[in-house]
Amino acid sequence: DARAGRGVVAERDHLRSAMGVGIASLSTGRIYKGQLAGRSGEEEVLSFDHFENTGFSKTYNTDRQVPDSAGTATAMFTGVKTKYGFIGVDYSATATNEVAASVSNIMEWAQAAGKRTGIVTTTRVTHATPAATFAHSFDRNWECEAKIPANVRNKTKDIARQLVENAPGNKMNVIMGGGRSAFGAAIPEHLKTAFKFNGSMEKTCVREDGRNLVKDWLVSKNGSEAAYVWNTAELMNAEVDDLDYLMGLFADTHMSYERVRDTSEGGEPSLADMTEKAIRVLKRKHSNGYVLMVEGGRIDHAHHQNHAHLALREVVELDRAVERALGMVDLDDTLIMVTADHSHSMTFNGYPDRGNDILGFANRPDKLPYETITYANGPGFQTHRINDSSDQPSHLGTWIPVETMNRSAMDYRHLSAFYIGDETHGGEDVAVFATGPGSSLVRGTFEQNYIAYVMSYAGCMGPAKRFNAECFSKARVPWSHGTRALLKHSALNRLAGPMHPA
Repeated sequence: DARAGRGVVAERDHLRSAMGVGIASLSTGRIYKGQLAGRSGEEEVLSFDHFENTGFSKTYNTDRQVPDSAGTATAMFTGVKTKYGFIGVDYSATATNEVAASVSNIMEWAQAAGKRTGIVTTTRVTHATPAATFAHSFDRNWECEAKIPANVRNKTKDIARQLVENAPGNKMNVIMGGGRSAFGAAIPEHLKTAFKFNGSMEKTCVREDGRNLVKDWLVSKNGSEAAYVWNTAELMNAEVDDLDYLMGLFADTHMSYERVRDTSEGGEPSLADMTEKAIRVLKRKHSNGYVLMVEGGRIDHAHHQNHAHLALREVVELDRAVERALGMVDLDDTLIMVTADHSHSMTFNGYPDRGNDILGFANRPDKLPYETITYANGPGFQTHRINDSSDQPSHLGTWIPVETMNRSAMDYRHLSAFYIGDETHGGEDVAVFATGPGSSLVRGTFEQNYIAYVMSYAGCMGPAKRFNAECFSKARVPWSHGTRALLKHSALNRLAGPMHPA
């Protein structure tokens, strides 16, 4: 492919993060997409399946075999691997030395290169993955000041304040997602969604210092074309083509799962609609390009509660967002990468017939039924117990017959093999899909922090820019020259520190 193999300069970098989408989630999500359209499903194609280049990234943190989202997002967006729970800092960070341990990220690189920047997510905008594009924090949970221990509260800034007050967050042109509570901008109770889900991921940080950071953000943009929106109607009616800055916070905590999302004008916009509006704000005829991070973050949260049906619907919505973006950009000068930060313990198993409901049973009717999708651990174990207990069963009579359960209920949980309140991540490698200038660098298996250097190299920004001769000359250079240099550069920066830091 001429586009994938030529010398590279990408004016625009798009990174689509599908939080928690391992290979099993991709395969089942693809089938689910086809079955929603009335087809068998196995032959279905996701919008990024046709990307010319694919690879696998190794997701471990410097201190954990199976990672969390803070450490993985830091790796992808800074080029530096770090510890579990750390955001935008290397492995040496403590509660009081965040500045000294801070590492730069792709949004800083982009802004220094004169590019416009933005983030779009279905999680809180202060959640781990989006936070790694702008924040430096010893603890991913410090989304607002109420979560910071009193003894260090005056020595650090919460993540919401960093977004509004510190670069690169305060220079971002687009900020869209959930998380109003962390900004002191919660809406009245009667306007909130009625459907509530359980799990630690549903808890939020409620600001207690009396500040309204949304108002502070608007004041800071005085003299610029800036807008704050909080529902679908306001977003869709915003004159985004003329805006310099757009903030949209559409929920007090995470945005709703697609299956229960309020689709009215007073509700929440879809991920695809947010993506379209973000691109329109970021695209400028006389700009030096842009960098946009889009996250389908609720996939991960659904898996944590063994809600397979919700997770697969979120995969389909991410696919729609990628498809929407592909229709708006020129791949001759735009690098698009789609990847996950980590996997989950979900399995896709059994020998179901072709076209079998992907959310159905894995074997034929004359056998003891079990589900095609199950989990290694999670709260689904308890859901399927007759006495609603987490104790290990002594015989099969302890289980509720799965065919008698209300499996169409919105909060139905698939069976897990071991009880835990929130299902864990999976530690296997995750896929990376890429198209556009620089995408040929995405091949084979590589460290997760390599992704940041691909964007740096292709976008002529940050530490890998110096290895791309095309950033300094209009003349084309042999493709292999820059590729070898980048591979060497990434190898030297593979880890933030020792494998087992003290």
